[in-house]
Amino acid sequence: MWDLTEKKWGWTENQIGFNSEEVILTSPDPIRGLDEPSRKTIGNQKYRFDGRKEKERYKLCWSARSVIYPELVMKQHHNAEYEPTDLFGVLTHAAFTNDFVNNAAETYPLPEDETPHPNTVFYRTGKLSVVEILDQFNSAMERIIEVARGKGALEGKLDLAIDLTDWRYYGDKNDPMVLRVKPKKGTTKAFVLATLYAIVDGERFTLRAIPVSSLSNKEEIIEELLDYAEKMVDIGTLYVDREFFTVDCIKAIKKRKVKFLMPAIKNSRVKKEIKEGNPRVVDFEYGVKRKHPVNFNLGIVENDEGEVKTFATNHDVEKEELEKLFDMYSLRWGIETSYRVKHQFRAKTRTKYYEPRIFLFLFSVCLYNLWVLVNLQAATKFGENSKIYMTAKTFTDKMVEVLPEPPPIDPN
Repeated sequence: MWDLTEKKWGWTENQIGFNSEEVILTSPDPIRGLDEPSRKTIGNQKYRFDGRKEKERYKLCWSARSVIYPELVMKQHHNAEYEPTDLFGVLTHAAFTNDFVNNAAETYPLPEDETPHPNTVFYRTGKLSVVEILDQFNSAMERIIEVARGKGALEGKLDLAIDLTDWRYYGDKNDPMVLRVKPKKGTTKAFVLATLYAIVDGERFTLRAIPVSSLSNKEEIIEELLDYAEKMVDIGTLYVDREFFTVDCIKAIKKRKVKFLMPAIKNSRVKKEIKEGNPRVVDFEYGVKRKHPVNFNLGIVENDEGEVKTFATNHDVEKEELEKLFDMYSLRWGIETSYRVKHQFRAKTRTKYYEPRIFLFLFSVCLYNLWVLVNLQAATKFGENSKIYMTAKTFTDKMVEVLPEPPPIDPN
């Protein structure tokens, strides 16, 4: 892990707001109250902050960038014109403006001769292997987890979710790592990742993301993500996408004695149980034609729209409690919302190369986690109903504002 105090990064220990209780942005006049506006010189520009709320938001956003940047490394010569932080600044600007990297390099709020050319950005990310990219972002996400724990999050039993998410692709179906998926947005091609989330106070906090290829084994994906989860958190209930409704995946979960809940695919035997009526809980044996099938509780319940839903679980649930399954699984559906929000944090690209694409995808995941972390920081310091809380849009706007700026410096 990189030393955050190294001069090459341009940060000193007391400037990293998440590692210190010190207030980065202080009034030049110690008599002035926090609720009074102050003018601050940042770089060559002057900003006016409308009271405590804007000052604290600025401080939190500026500090956020120091959490992940030091964990990400670019391959470069010792005399390279741009430092990694310069490249990350452009990528972050592209992500927060939801724009193409080429456009973001032009709109980045620095003089043109100080902004890396987009070709430089893609050249540097393209020199990283997939393994190197994954290692770096795993380190970055672990750093965010470490900071979040320092703020009292991710403690106690946590509900987790494992899901498959895709990034739609319009290039050649034979390009590396491209998978065939259900039609959506005019294409049946996509890059796919399996993601592990912790559900914390209604927010989805990404713990791990791994690429999925045509050779990937679903059981091995479950095993890898659960290996990591067991090292990092105390697992409550695991919510799993229906794509993992297989004998081997369910066995992999059950052997760890983890409580799980997932939609059951309506095969012929499940449909037969549905015809017997609902609500019901059935001791169901899955994979009867195999030497070693697996058993679980099959919950059959009808929702308010008259749709019959089926769930596989090892929770002990009575017929009268089946509605609880809907309430429990609704937590998982929040993941869909989290990925819609993540799109606000993702740069666009037309490149067909996998390395820059997965770099941008994982970068967006880290930025989303930072948004959750910033609001956690605000809630911890100012209370859960604090006006410091930022929507995704407010967070992106403030981050774009602070990106090219050094830490606030008192003029006195």
